[in-house]
Amino acid sequence: MKEKRGNLQEKLEQEMLERLRFEWERIHYELGHTDHKLAARLTMPSIIIMDMKSCLGQWVNDIHEIRLSRSLLMNGRWDSICEVLRHEVAHQMAATFPEHEHRPPHGEIFQHCCIKRQANPRASGGYRTLEERIWENTPDEPDKIMGKVKKLMGLAASKNRFEAASAAAKANQFISRYNIDIINHDKPREFESIFITDPVLKRTQAAMFASMILKEFYFVQTVWVSSFMPQRGKVGYMLELTGTETNLKIADYVFHYILKYAESSWLEYKKNHPDCRSRSGYMTGVVAGFREKLASQKKKFMEQNRKKSDHAQDSDALICMEDSQLLHHFHMRHPRVAVKSISHSTASRSAYESGKEKGRHLNVAKAITSHGESTGGLISG
Repeated sequence: MKEKRGNLQEKLEQEMLERLRFEWERIHYELGHTDHKLAARLTMPSIIIMDMKSCLGQWVNDIHEIRLSRSLLMNGRWDSICEVLRHEVAHQMAATFPEHEHRPPHGEIFQHCCIKRQANPRASGGYRTLEERIWENTPDEPDKIMGKVKKLMGLAASKNRFEAASAAAKANQFISRYNIDIINHDKPREFESIFITDPVLKRTQAAMFASMILKEFYFVQTVWVSSFMPQRGKVGYMLELTGTETNLKIADYVFHYILKYAESSWLEYKKNHPDCRSRSGYMTGVVAGFREKLASQKKKFMEQNRKKSDHAQDSDALICMEDSQLLHHFHMRHPRVAVKSISHSTASRSAYESGKEKGRHLNVAKAITSHGESTGGLISG
């Protein structure tokens, strides 16, 4: 029995190493588009998994090796693991500068390399992992905001259709006001990047539309990044969000809520229309209908704020929806990302329109739960 467990552990670690090497190559490829000279000095290091009690990862320059904690890799989320890997790659980058040998390990050169690839300079030693920082509750200001949003979304579960719609709209307005105030005052803030899906070979139209909703209405940046799937020997896609801790929690919840609602609505529709096979078309319609609802609410909200700013000569009341700090952070992390429109097709126009009508009545309800479970475990998908 012990031998079987040992073989399984070895197999899982080999799969993880394949995935880590692919991730290193992706980081290296992106660096090549921002600093090709620095990228040319880097070569694939040895990556090993080992028991480490005092740190999450380590770069050993003498033997050109990145070491990662077995505990982190066996129990952590993939985004937490990638954060530590980026940190160690930044150490590898810093080691290519001759003057770095006589400088502190986490000195200016290392900090410069972290900026180059948006690595977290603190993701080492006894530092809390990404999943601990995002998903564990802390009694600070962001959680007060979360408490307010949870309360409003709880009211959105009301059986009274008008009360539910009103509460859901107020929740979205509260999120918008909170973020607009931060953006207009250009308050300093920290951004994180998390994965909210497991790797998939093919992205559904509904999921892609839902990801665009997060970017358009929930103050995060989204990108589908490539991720190696060792069990299939193929490259898949994972949805990555970038934003503040509060907005990441909200966007993660909304994304999964929309898709679960679309799925349950399809099953209900299928019972009444057994001959319909356009599951994708119907679910995409649900997401499109919900987007129309949010767009209508956003338009009313902006009109209200314009009227207020006309009467009160207060420039702070003017709405600036584009977060320049977030955009700068995101484009430093993903320099090659281009904005593309998403098109869709469906075999059944009636199914799509029926789904769209259903989506117009969607209220994101119930309390937000900071689950953070989507990318947990070793190898998903």
